[in-house]
Parts: sequence; C-alpha cells; structure tokens
Amino acid sequence: MGWTERVVEHLAEEGHRLTGPRRRILEHILCYRAPFTAEELLAHLHQEGVNVGRATVYRTLELLLHHQWLSLVHRPEGEHGYVVAEPGHQHHLVCRRCGQTIAFEGCELDRLLGGLARRLNFRVEGHWLEAFGVCSACQQREA
Repeated sequence: MGWTERVVEHLAEEGHRLTGPRRRILEHILCYRAPFTAEELLAHLHQEGVNVGRATVYRTLELLLHHQWLSLVHRPEGEHGYVVAEPGHQHHLVCRRCGQTIAFEGCELDRLLGGLARRLNFRVEGHWLEAFGVCSACQQREA
C-alpha cells in the first residue's frame, strides 16, 4: 500500500472526509523531491487545472502535519517547507544545494536531553533535529 492509500485509510479511521480536492492535494504532494511550501503546492495545483482554494490547501497540510504524514523542515533559504513523512519520530538531513530531504530515525539526543533535563529539572516534551549539508548526488556533481 502506498503513502496516499495509507493516509486515506488513516484519515478515514480518524473520521476525516476525503474530498476530491484533498485527494488531488495528496497526489500532488508526492511530486515533490524537496521541501515545498503551501503556496508552491497551490500554484502547482492551479497550473495543472485543479480548482482548489487556498484555505483547503492550508487546512489539508495542517491536517497531514498533525497526523504526522508530513513533516516541517527548514529549507536552505530559511523558510519552512513540508516533506512526506510516516507517523513516528523522525529527523532530517537536508541538502543545501538541491533541497533533497532524507528522513532518518533514532538519535542520541534522547539520552543527551534526558540527562540535561534531569540536571536542570526540565521536562522535555519533544525535539526536532535537522542537519544541513550536501547530498551524495550534489557531491558527485562537484567532483
């Protein structure tokens, strides 16, 4: 089962309706290899002749973000973008040249933050890790 089908199934289980415009948004999200903004998605949809409103795009992205089917990442130029995700704890490597985003699980931050929280009497409720660099394809183009 692909990402779109898993999203549709999950949202239905949570009681959310999948309208025609929402389905088209889901399909177009998969076209992006790098983080995209809501405005970029909206423009892409309109270029393809999809009649969908700005509010529908923003609400759908927020719904997908809330259910962890999208993640927010900082784009190399400084603004936030969305990337396809799967529910669960993830971190990202972001290529500052092409924008490719690679999700990975697991990190040593949990242990570090746990010790820091105990020492400072602070309750950590989550964290967000992104590392910027140059992906292997861009490194090969540099050589």
